Amino acid sequence: MIVLVLATILVGDVRGWWVKPSLPTAVPVLSGERQECRDSEGAQPVGTVLCTGLKLRLGSDSGVVTIAQAATEIFGIDGDKDRVEFAISRDGHRVVYLDAPSYRFVAMDLPTRKTRALTPPLSGEELGKWVNLASSADGRWFTVSLMGNAKTILTDFDTGQAREIPNVCVVHGVTAKLLVGNQWCRHGEGGIPNRVVVVRENGSVKPLDDLQNEHVDIGLSPDGVTFSAGGNLYDVETGQRLGPSPLPQSSRAVAWLDDSRVLAKDGESYHVVNIVTGAQDEVDNERPPGLEFAERLSSGRLPW
Repeated sequence: MIVLVLATILVGDVRGWWVKPSLPTAVPVLSGERQECRDSEGAQPVGTVLCTGLKLRLGSDSGVVTIAQAATEIFGIDGDKDRVEFAISRDGHRVVYLDAPSYRFVAMDLPTRKTRALTPPLSGEELGKWVNLASSADGRWFTVSLMGNAKTILTDFDTGQAREIPNVCVVHGVTAKLLVGNQWCRHGEGGIPNRVVVVRENGSVKPLDDLQNEHVDIGLSPDGVTFSAGGNLYDVETGQRLGPSPLPQSSRAVAWLDDSRVLAKDGESYHVVNIVTGAQDEVDNERPPGLEFAERLSSGRLPW
């Protein structure tokens, strides 16, 4: 059994690390984009920051602002440039990025300018072995998963309390009570199988049927009750497969709209499917509901 361990992690207000961008209050971020980098010359120590500057495109035609100290590229462990993952919360009001001066991942609440450290300072080796970021639907809980260390750091933005969860290196969804993630951090080292598991706040770990990481699509529902992967739905409480998703075979799931409805895409058309009743509704293909936060969540994500 994996034990959910309380970790001693330095957290707190980190506003001294960065230059405050001039951000309109309460205007959500639509997407993020890494600034262009100049080509580096020669080999560098692993984890060396090669490029900074995260551009945030704001809603309501409010333009673009840049977090200048956000690291966007580092010198990787394979001797080449590696992009750095960043994350935008579902509502577009919080952003997670690697702070170049401190080498910590930081979450920033845009309306209040409050910031929270999500990790201690990381080494170049830790950064060079791939990092995964995730957040809860309400934007309160954030995870930073370090493949090199085979662990996930879970932080409550409001209180600063942080926990380390060993042997979880990709998180597919998190709530106040649980997270769903993948255990195959070091590709089978130590006999750990490739499986998706539910880790609860009391430390208990339970696999989701025989599900593996590569089958996951939109993952955990906002309420933490249902999990979507590979065209199937799973009950998070029991870990059992509920059955095939009611989405048409030619469709793919794009995002959870709420606890029971999913935005799906079929070719160039979008529709909303209720996973409980199976009812389907056509939507405006120019402005389908949920596409905005689906793009937010995917804009900074790097491929597995």
